[in-house]
Amino acid sequence: MVELSREHLEFISRHFPPPYNTPERYGEYLLPKIHLHETLCTSAMAEVNTVLNPLIEQYSHRFFCRIDETHRLKSPASIIDRICRSYKEWSANSGPDSGHYDLANFVTKMTDLARFRIVCNFLSDVMKVSEKIKTSEKLNSYFDIEQKSSINQRPKDRKSGERSIKFAMEYKKRPGLSLEIQVMTQLEEAWDKKDHFLVYEKHRQAPDKDDEYFADFLDAKMLAMSELLYVADNYFDDLRASREDKDNNEEAS
Repeated sequence: MVELSREHLEFISRHFPPPYNTPERYGEYLLPKIHLHETLCTSAMAEVNTVLNPLIEQYSHRFFCRIDETHRLKSPASIIDRICRSYKEWSANSGPDSGHYDLANFVTKMTDLARFRIVCNFLSDVMKVSEKIKTSEKLNSYFDIEQKSSINQRPKDRKSGERSIKFAMEYKKRPGLSLEIQVMTQLEEAWDKKDHFLVYEKHRQAPDKDDEYFADFLDAKMLAMSELLYVADNYFDDLRASREDKDNNEEAS
């Protein structure tokens, strides 16, 4: 949960129109602007569930995946934090407009205002789910779909420890109305939740104080743990394949 800092409060006081320029009421200004994102997200979840149902039935003998619909809408505090950080980065570059967020454009430029997560049992399940989403004729008829994957990235190419596949889904009938779908394993979801609390929030609050906040190299340890869990995910997938091959051979004989 993002807490409002002094910087956030100053931004709200300076940029929000009265009477919404207070920490008590700024959310009333933001939420009506993004209510369509939540509606779109609800519809998309229902459609994705239909698309994935054949896979879920195929693997009904074991847990395959679940759709996590908690925290579907980015909170007002998170929106303010993203705008403030974006403006700070833009100001530091001191160049032409680099496309930073503001109150006028965040509704169409933030592609993850609405989002949901699909948590899979095995790494190969992540790939199966992602392929279904990417190739679904119905989803492609509704959305322009952009896929980004950090699953198999080499460590030197990664900006964070998270390994997932993300889909930015823009509604064709209303350009600028988007949502995000994240697909990851159970192990990666567990890592992500711990990293968000232990590292991400601290770094977000003061990105220039890493030496102070992480003198015990906690951030490096969390990155290393992500790599260990990636190895574990691959190993579990190998064990699953071996187990299933053995079962199939026994049935055939």
